[in-house]
Amino acid sequence: MLPGATVGLLFGVWLFQQQPRLWSLTIWAAWFAALALLGLLRYIGTIAGFSLSHRYHALLRKAWIIVLIAALGFAWAQARAWWRLQEALPAACEQQVISVQGVIVSVPERDARGQHVDFAIERSFNPECPIPARVRLHLYEQAYREKHSQDKAVQGESEAKSSAQPRLQAGERWQFSVKLKRPHATRNPHGFDYAAWCLANKIGASGSIVSKAPMQRVSSLAWQPAALIAHWRSQVGERIQHVLGITPSSAVLRALVIGDDSQIAPPDWQLFVDTGINHLVSISGLHITMLASLGYLCTGWLWRLQPRLALYLPSTLAASTGGAMVAIAYSALAGFSIPTQRTLYMLLTVLAMLSLKLRFPFSWILSVAMWIVLLLDPWAVLAPGFWLSFGAVAILAFAMGGRLQAAPGWQNAMHTQWAVTLAFVPVVIMFFNQLSLVSPLANALAIPMVSLAVVPLAIAGALLPVDLLLQLASGIWEACAHALQWLRQWPWAVSYLATPPLWAWLIALLGTLVWLMPRGWPLRWAGLLLWLPLCIPKLPGLQPGQMRVTVIDVGQGLSVLVQTAQHAMLYDAGPVYNEQSDAGQRIVLPYLRHLGLKKLDIVVISHDDNDHVGGMASVLAGVTTGKILSSLTAEAKFFGQLQSLPNAAAVRRQACQAGQVWGWDGVTFRVIYPGQSLPAGIKDNDKSCVIQIVSAHGSLLLTGDIEQLAEQAMLASSVAGLASDVMTMPHHGSKTSSSLAFVQAVQPEIAIATVGYLNRFGHPKPAVMARYEALGSEVLRSDRDGAILLDYTQGQRPHVARWRAIEPHYWEE
Repeated sequence: MLPGATVGLLFGVWLFQQQPRLWSLTIWAAWFAALALLGLLRYIGTIAGFSLSHRYHALLRKAWIIVLIAALGFAWAQARAWWRLQEALPAACEQQVISVQGVIVSVPERDARGQHVDFAIERSFNPECPIPARVRLHLYEQAYREKHSQDKAVQGESEAKSSAQPRLQAGERWQFSVKLKRPHATRNPHGFDYAAWCLANKIGASGSIVSKAPMQRVSSLAWQPAALIAHWRSQVGERIQHVLGITPSSAVLRALVIGDDSQIAPPDWQLFVDTGINHLVSISGLHITMLASLGYLCTGWLWRLQPRLALYLPSTLAASTGGAMVAIAYSALAGFSIPTQRTLYMLLTVLAMLSLKLRFPFSWILSVAMWIVLLLDPWAVLAPGFWLSFGAVAILAFAMGGRLQAAPGWQNAMHTQWAVTLAFVPVVIMFFNQLSLVSPLANALAIPMVSLAVVPLAIAGALLPVDLLLQLASGIWEACAHALQWLRQWPWAVSYLATPPLWAWLIALLGTLVWLMPRGWPLRWAGLLLWLPLCIPKLPGLQPGQMRVTVIDVGQGLSVLVQTAQHAMLYDAGPVYNEQSDAGQRIVLPYLRHLGLKKLDIVVISHDDNDHVGGMASVLAGVTTGKILSSLTAEAKFFGQLQSLPNAAAVRRQACQAGQVWGWDGVTFRVIYPGQSLPAGIKDNDKSCVIQIVSAHGSLLLTGDIEQLAEQAMLASSVAGLASDVMTMPHHGSKTSSSLAFVQAVQPEIAIATVGYLNRFGHPKPAVMARYEALGSEVLRSDRDGAILLDYTQGQRPHVARWRAIEPHYWEE
């Protein structure tokens, strides 16, 4: 009954996390009244003699208990969510300057922008604004702040020289003035939800430290557990960097030892993803389990060397205690991150149950571990790692339990790796749209090298003053990385597939279950044929004359995907966020892979500005294109990035100029700006490539960052040709754009402002919004609506869908 009850709890917790809002007490009362009534009717029926046979009566009783547990799990998850949401930053306090005191409880991340830390609030000096217990703060370098805080209308002015900022250290107690925002995520189909991640990780707000206000270091080390652990982790990380320098291997060792992967370069991370070993390059459940097992075996061996010790503490209990202590210590090195905590809960549960003299079925051990994880962390079901971790254990228990014949250990290990890798193919395709054909070989090579050699040596070298251990760990990892590079170069090493429909995914899971059946099961290998629907290409389903447009939510920036029946065009790719990530890598490319797009017929770069071109190199590293249309000069930084891509030579470059026209599947694309000659000294904004797209069901105007100079030039050349049903607001709705005459010439039914939440520029400006609304335009905003999907498939205007409305979440209320 326990496994069935666990399924009920899992379903109840998962179902709550899909809710658009918290349930009211009235709804709860109605549901529990219905459950009580069902239980009462079942009891009355039994007393009155109307019960079914004993067998069906028992099944009905178990089903009722499972439903009740699911309801209780739902209620528990809501209660935890309600309590955590009470700590949220009040909306009225966003962007206010608030003086706070607290402790740095993370290893500081440093890059060209500045320093980034997690800060545990101890005291707020503004009683009207209660601050969440934990916030994420950024101390920007002055040069970066000055460069990015000025409106683009005055870009080009001299920037202030960088002024030295204090170097923040883990464990310090500070008093700052801060400006905070509630967690807010870009929202796109199949995209990462940062707000959900913050909720699960107890990050109540994020913001910046006001560098012009006084900053006071109250103490160099706060004597509290979180601060001491952070200080210890920072010291260990600095030792690794001191011995190995700033190298790719030292970045990986920092990730393996202290869980800090912020220094891993994007190309290196892509290597790990392509070969399917990215789960190893962090403090993963596998590493914690391996080290705990080592602690278990060593402690048990020492106990058996001294039989007297067994008189005071049984050897099994001592071994479990030793394994638990090792797991706790390693989790502390990881800063007790939420994924690490989940693994620790599972491991401690297993060790506790193994130390008891009773023999529990494996399904009971797994069920108890899941109960503990879900009760302590109801948000675990939102993380792919939760499903992968429990799924891997369940697969091993189902596929290997009692079926392995006597065989050498290496054969059993290969059998295990093969079973888990193949069984997870449907899951990995659903979560990550990836099929790595070299993953079994890469994992077979990397798991023993990393878990059995690199991790133990790196930890020992980091904690002990023996540099040779760190150098040896680095050398082994470099050998592993070279082997991974070689594997990735194999033909068809990695493929990306569209997100399958639910029915295809369920059929594939059924096929996996059939394949995992014991040897001799009829047509066992035919189960793999049920994976074939996963590989069916996801076609746009458009007819000639139709198109589908996605205005992707990239924050403060722009990226628009236009699809016709047989072609696709990407207009811009959003901004660079930091040295390790950009919108192309984190948002645009995953969305293209979700759709199954492997080629873009044309890529348009409107102009040379970070929030438009910043992510394009990452996009083109993942998909191919035949042509780049842009207003960039030959010296632009992007073209230097393009040369590093393997297919750069095959990409044609063409300057964007008015008069260019092409047609795809009955849809016409027309460049209407810039002209062949532009005034000297014109700003990049006014070089933006403006494209009008006309279909049988409506039109679209993509305007980049044009300002009034460009608008006047277009009005002077072709007023009648500007009219469009939908337009992106020029320059995100800045006051230097969207002149009244230009908006009147376009006459858009829908105007879209692509802006970041509470962006520093104040876009879109209220006066600009009022200008569109006065003309009867419907104004949409990516910060409020998320991705905006426009279907030009019928009628004379597009069907509009807002992703936040399609997929609402209770944590966004």
